[in-house]
Amino acid sequence: MVYNKIRNSIAIALISTGALYFMACGLGNNVAREGKLHIPTNAQFEQIIDSIQPLLKDTESFRKYAQGKDLAKRFYSGRYSIKKGMSNKEIVQMIQEGKQDEIAIRIGNYASIIELAGKLGNILEADSAQILEAIVQADFTKEVDTAKKLYFFLPNTYNFHWNTSGKLFVEKMYKEYQKFWTTERLALARAANMSPLEVTTLASIVQLESAKADEQARVAALYLNRLKIGMKLDADPTIVFIKKMQQGFTQKVSRVYYKDLAIVSPYNTYTNKGLPPGPICMPNPSAIDAVLKPEKHDYIYFVADTARPGYHLFAKTLKEQEINAAAYRAWADKNNVK
Repeated sequence: MVYNKIRNSIAIALISTGALYFMACGLGNNVAREGKLHIPTNAQFEQIIDSIQPLLKDTESFRKYAQGKDLAKRFYSGRYSIKKGMSNKEIVQMIQEGKQDEIAIRIGNYASIIELAGKLGNILEADSAQILEAIVQADFTKEVDTAKKLYFFLPNTYNFHWNTSGKLFVEKMYKEYQKFWTTERLALARAANMSPLEVTTLASIVQLESAKADEQARVAALYLNRLKIGMKLDADPTIVFIKKMQQGFTQKVSRVYYKDLAIVSPYNTYTNKGLPPGPICMPNPSAIDAVLKPEKHDYIYFVADTARPGYHLFAKTLKEQEINAAAYRAWADKNNVK
């Protein structure tokens, strides 16, 4: 009887000691340096340990606590911020509750879905090929030519989780597209006798001609004036787009030469009247709204304003344009602008 009592007391003491040790493993600061913990989709327990090890003071205590909390079977993939002062308990709890970071990603004025996918593939878990495949395979893009698929993506800053799949990215962007094209905007497009695709196409030219939001409505009106009188758009950005298409969108095009104006392409606005088949970049919402609500004026010519970088001088007649252009050329020669 006495022996059994002693044995039970020892067992209770061992259990208590083990419980205290387990609790101790979870408490106290175990972060050596702050950093990001990336847990891939379908990760194994040892992958988590290997990834977090460089950030910890005591990897073994984290392993024991994580095993005790069954982290191998209960966790969410994602990117997590490991901060100074965090305990094993706090880290494991964060991973098991899926409290991962949101990443603010700026979607810019890309000229192709290849550029878009490349940008995201460097930030998200999904690589560029997976994102590109998701764009191409989406139901709403299947019947649209590859170059025109840009139409569905609006530049802005969006929050994503690191483990956002290509499919989820595309779904979110399509919701943003649907949200943008309100009843009012659709009505304005109809009133202008343009489809949303045509509005976006012209807006893409406006965007690349002027990044200044307060000038875009004036530039948009100028191009609309050209369309009304049957004048070719003569937009250099469309030539840049053609050259990018020829190069696979892998190189930057910084100059347009006179010979380039004769390139045979439906996107060449120097040889074809009307709008090109689709957008030549992803225009900002401000450029789209500029096309929907253009200024009222009679300008059909413009040239860079040397006194206000990024802005333009506008003209109603060719004579006025020649004066403005001559002033620009004189400035360019003086400042050795090629």
